[in-house]
Amino acid sequence: MSTSALQNIIYVHFNDDGFLQELNQNCKEITMLLSLIRMIQAFRGYRRNVSELSQLSDRELADIGIDRSDIPSVAAGTYSR
Repeated sequence: MSTSALQNIIYVHFNDDGFLQELNQNCKEITMLLSLIRMIQAFRGYRRNVSELSQLSDRELADIGIDRSDIPSVAAGTYSR
């Protein structure tokens, strides 16, 4: 197959509305899946931070300037003094 014929096939394939709609749908599905994966990773990181901070004594928490009630916001990264 010549390069010109291959270019014509590629051109037609990428300019086919059905193909473009399917490609767009696949991209949306992949984007949603990646977003879900990132949310799960963020939640796991939050739970890990809560777990680690919860293991500290009240004295150790005071040494780093937080109370036990601050742990969820510190773990979420939303803590402000």
